[in-house]
Amino acid sequence: MKHTAYQLFKKPFFGRFMRPWLWPESVDRADWKRVTVHSESGAELVALVAESNIKPVKGAVVMVHPMGAIAKGFWLKYGHASLLRDAGYHVMVFDLNGFGESPSTNLEYPLDVVAAGLAMQARYPDLPLAVMGASMGAAMSMCALAKHNHPFKVAVLEGSFPTLLHFWGRYPIPKLSIQLSKIFYPAGEKRMRPLLAADQLVGQPSVLFIYGEADIYTPVKDGKLLWRALSHKTKTDFWAVPDADHTHALRANPDEYSRRVVQFLNEHMPQALVAIGTH
Repeated sequence: MKHTAYQLFKKPFFGRFMRPWLWPESVDRADWKRVTVHSESGAELVALVAESNIKPVKGAVVMVHPMGAIAKGFWLKYGHASLLRDAGYHVMVFDLNGFGESPSTNLEYPLDVVAAGLAMQARYPDLPLAVMGASMGAAMSMCALAKHNHPFKVAVLEGSFPTLLHFWGRYPIPKLSIQLSKIFYPAGEKRMRPLLAADQLVGQPSVLFIYGEADIYTPVKDGKLLWRALSHKTKTDFWAVPDADHTHALRANPDEYSRRVVQFLNEHMPQALVAIGTH
């Protein structure tokens, strides 16, 4: 009954995206191992894991998808996962609850991100761990960084909204739902507020923010709100990508995207590995 109520609440936001999941065309399934991750959101999340194409392996990355029926397939279809594997990283892609192949439970998406991170950490305990998110996935990853048990040492976040209203305020029904949630479910709404999570950051994960200059949904000015909130707490970098639409910085500038993202991971993951060895 409780999950039914959440599903009704989700419908104005995500209903059109919650469809049966299909493998992206032209993606070879052979490299990917299907795994299940138990989340404290109550969902058994469906994930895919693939290992680095080169050695030595530098680390592992959990990839958190944007809204869309393609869900975890976003990272496969557009080349992000291949980029990281070619750069020396194991990767996990997974469906947030209610998307793709993961059953719908509640709105505690940051718990899904943490669960995927802990599962990847258990799988590769000797490797430092990063999280990469886009749009909703970036926002929920930012919120996950405020959880006491998150395992991430580095984050690459593209197109995160600072608050739910920054993204949904242009849509009347979702806007009303969020306003009502502030009255009837204030604690839950706060747990999905990246700007608040930035103030409550746990640990000091290095964060690269990426925003597209052509993005009408999460514009650069919104990204700078998050960047300013976080920049005095940890190492941060900010890249505004010319001509990039929402979540498509890689498509707009593949060479520069590859250079910046891989360099950021390479620079900060070894530091994380040293830190792990001292605990």
